[in-house]
Formats: sequence, structure tokens, C-alpha cells
Amino acid sequence: MRIHRMVSCLLCLLAATPALGAPTGLNTIPTTDLVPMRSWVGQMQNGNTGLLHGPLFYNTPDLIYQSQFALANRVEAGCDLLPGPDLDQRTVALNGKLSFLDEDVVRPNAAFGILNIANHLAPTYYLTFSKTLNYVEQQRVRFQAHHRRNRKLLGRRIHAGLMLTGGGVLEPFVGTDIQLNDSSVFQADWIQGAGNAASFGFVYILPDQKTVVNPAILFSNDTKRFDGFFLNISRQFTLF
Repeated sequence: MRIHRMVSCLLCLLAATPALGAPTGLNTIPTTDLVPMRSWVGQMQNGNTGLLHGPLFYNTPDLIYQSQFALANRVEAGCDLLPGPDLDQRTVALNGKLSFLDEDVVRPNAAFGILNIANHLAPTYYLTFSKTLNYVEQQRVRFQAHHRRNRKLLGRRIHAGLMLTGGGVLEPFVGTDIQLNDSSVFQADWIQGAGNAASFGFVYILPDQKTVVNPAILFSNDTKRFDGFFLNISRQFTLF
């Protein structure tokens, strides 16, 4: 019954106004991570990532405003405000993610999600897996009640998954995040296919443990060179 309620919750979300959004993840790929219960994450990043050609990100940042909410222990939803056809328009967007498998010493976390649920757009589906390489060590740290940790401090992990785009194209993706210390994490990921990229960046956690700064450089699949940059700034808020 519990699983049925979570699935129903996700389906109700996805039946809402069509939209486009970005789930909780690394630089560019979705992961099995969820927003903590009774929390929401607001973030802002430059929609234009041009670094070497075209409109440059620092001249025309074209900002994207994103938010992710915890709906249940295993379900999160996103509601974003994205650039429209021209800079004077914005599109409201949604996404949803359901976690259905919990990690242990051997087994990975697993989650299913839907993106691009928008008017005049076909949805993109994804299946993603995450595995903590230093799982036993991380379990000890997480159970220290006095130890306040940001949601990005999760040890050394690897991720892999598959997207089915609205055009019916399968796009594998992989990634890793490596905690360097209590205030920084290295993140790298890659999505196969034209128009996608490999990314390399860092997460910097400010002393409040709620604000995160995430710069990253993109290596284009198309041009085979570093020609993109984005900066994501996010903050976690408590709902009640």
C-alpha cells in the first residue's frame, strides 16, 4: 500500500500542467538523490552556457530558476522557470522522480524519473543507479546525530543510467561525485549523444551548510572541445 501511495502521488504530479525541469543530480545528469523530507531546494543557473562561440554566458546569462520539493520519502518533484522562445518569455516546467530501491553494501540505489513533460514536447524518461564506494564508512558518519552534513556530502560514488528522449533515442549516461572534505565535492558526468556533453566541476558548500555553489566546464560531444560553462547556486530551505 505504501508503494501504491507513492506511485499515485507521482502520477498525480505528472498529470499536472505540462512542463520541463531538472531533477536533483550532478552537474548535468539525474541521480537517485532526493530532496530531504520537509525541505525544498531553490537554485539559479545560467541557461546560456556559451564559452567560446555564439552568445557568451557572461554577456547573455539567460537565467534559469529551478526548485525541487520533497513530496514523500521516495518522491520528489520540480517546478522551474525556464527561458522561452525569446528572452522576454518564460516557461513553467515540472519533473518527477521516484526512488524504488535502497542501497546496501552490494546493492545500488535506483530511481525512475520523467522530464520534458511540457506542452508540445514529448517526455523524456530515465532510469538511474547510484553506488557509494565507501558505503560502510558513510553509514557510520550519517548515524552521528551531532554531525550536521549538507545533502551533497555523500562520500565517493559512481552513477549510471539511461535516458529515453522524446524522439525515441536512447542516451546512456555516467557520472561520479567524490567528497574531498567537509566543504567541497568533485563532480563529473557525461551524457551520450549529439547536443550533450561531458562536464567537470566542483561543489562548494558554504559554512551555513545549506548554500551550494557549483561551477562546471562542459566538453561538447559535437565540437570535441571545452566550449561551455555553467554556474549553479542553490540553497536548501526547511518547509516546517
